[in-house]
Amino acid sequence: MRLARTIFTVSTSFLALAPAGHAQQTLDLSGIRFWVERADAVRGPEGYGEDNYYTSYQIAPGRFRNFTSNACWLPADGPNCTQAMDGDAVEDAGAPPAMAAPHSTPPAEGRYHIDVLRSTTATAAWAPCGQWLNSVLSYKGTLYGFVHGEAPQPGTTGCSISRTHHKTMALWTSPVGANAGLQGSWSNPILVLDSTNGDKGNGESGEGDCTAIRDSSYAYMFCRNPTVNTTTLARAPLTDLTHFIKYNNGWDSQPGVNGTDTSISGTVAGPENARGLTSSALGSGASVWEDKKMVMLLTASDPKFVGLKMSFTALSNLRSGSIGFTTLPDPLFVQETTVSGQYPYGSNPPHYLYIYASVLSPVDGTRTWNLTKNHQFLLAYAFVPPHNNLSHRILAVRHVTVSDSRKAQDPQVLVALTTRHDAGFGQYYSSTQPVAFGNDPSFSYPTGTFSRVTVDAVGYLPQLPSDNPTSQGQTLTKIVECRNNRPWPSGHPDHLLTTEGCDKNYNEVTVAGYSYPNKPVAGNSVQIYRCATIANGTHWVSSSSNCDDAGTSEKSLGWILTK
Repeated sequence: MRLARTIFTVSTSFLALAPAGHAQQTLDLSGIRFWVERADAVRGPEGYGEDNYYTSYQIAPGRFRNFTSNACWLPADGPNCTQAMDGDAVEDAGAPPAMAAPHSTPPAEGRYHIDVLRSTTATAAWAPCGQWLNSVLSYKGTLYGFVHGEAPQPGTTGCSISRTHHKTMALWTSPVGANAGLQGSWSNPILVLDSTNGDKGNGESGEGDCTAIRDSSYAYMFCRNPTVNTTTLARAPLTDLTHFIKYNNGWDSQPGVNGTDTSISGTVAGPENARGLTSSALGSGASVWEDKKMVMLLTASDPKFVGLKMSFTALSNLRSGSIGFTTLPDPLFVQETTVSGQYPYGSNPPHYLYIYASVLSPVDGTRTWNLTKNHQFLLAYAFVPPHNNLSHRILAVRHVTVSDSRKAQDPQVLVALTTRHDAGFGQYYSSTQPVAFGNDPSFSYPTGTFSRVTVDAVGYLPQLPSDNPTSQGQTLTKIVECRNNRPWPSGHPDHLLTTEGCDKNYNEVTVAGYSYPNKPVAGNSVQIYRCATIANGTHWVSSSSNCDDAGTSEKSLGWILTK
């Protein structure tokens, strides 16, 4: 799948929409470019978070309450809860404790607030296995929390087998202000979304994993049908968020609780449309691009796409009777699959695993971002390297710089390659992802190492479909990130970037992106080199052919773009 760079039907400053009552035509996304900036690990690995869509609420100018969910501090609150961390920015979620053992003594109240959503008599009916806060909306003095809940498989008891849980969504309310979202402020939980999907099966059932966005009149929940991994949609008036209706080939009267719905679909942009490349696995990580009047959905769990997928529609299209999305053919970054071609969800994944990708405004923490206020959005996701289990997730955040031009962009998505250094190890670390922290010292790095960023962006690697990695008239070279499969040096691993495939005794952990064999004709660019340190032979990437006199150059990795 590759977007043709020369065939465009409308200017990117306009949205191509079908007449009312018919499916939306494909949007022209060709002028949009995404610069995916440095990736940072802000929490984890830990068992107390990173199991939901990261959420933020601005409690005062320059003060944010940031939420993540997973285990509970206190057994009585359990078994799964939401934690809140106060910070000075939307991505400031590092309030201590950074990690803790399950059911340990809770920390003193400060910037970290434990178990802010407690089980109630009401929620015990639909969410006895836990509650995860996925989104908040503030409207007329009330903070509304959209909470994913889970219950045992219908007809069974016990919460230990999560792959058979029944999913729901509930609405909680809290007054706005300094105490918004804290334990004791939430009240009146109401079940607003449920489904009988899969109730007679042996896997996940119900409907949930939703995030919420809004326009001037409605709140919309983009959700996941877990039985087939497709995207569904429900809406309610902002004046009455207790009564959602489901999208069912249009907006009729199907209730949010156990009503009938249909999945929404997306079509990949470019000439591939003629081959019918459509998908209903669009994800439920929703945000509004306000100045463009568009909605964006994110997902990494579509194994046929093999990457973090972005799909778009006009915001006004959500009120129509036939909702369709346009999918950008280039991923934000690659999500590799298992040997059998499946999304690698689970402990000890074979490659880097990305979960719950979501977007927030760096200005106010909402899921509405505006390039006239800030030229970036904040991308947050759970990151699980190999040898980590699902209770050792890492919360990753990175800013994404967005530009929108009338001229087609080639390439459209570029990811920063960052180099860090750790003096204790005497080692550099170059990667397009956060440092792979973990508890296995033979294959992971201790939390907090490589804290010094030596080069914020060596350059930016194009992200392209693997079946056609072409750009600016060149067939590009795949760049892979590898980790050695034996303890070295000194009991910790070496992290290597190289071309096409890993060296002997190294395992591939991700595809970093692509490089140009020759200097690209358009844009600023730099040639990069695979370097090895003189002291211990560990590797990193440099734009200096002599590796900044800190090591030796083993080979050129090609050319990548710079700003």
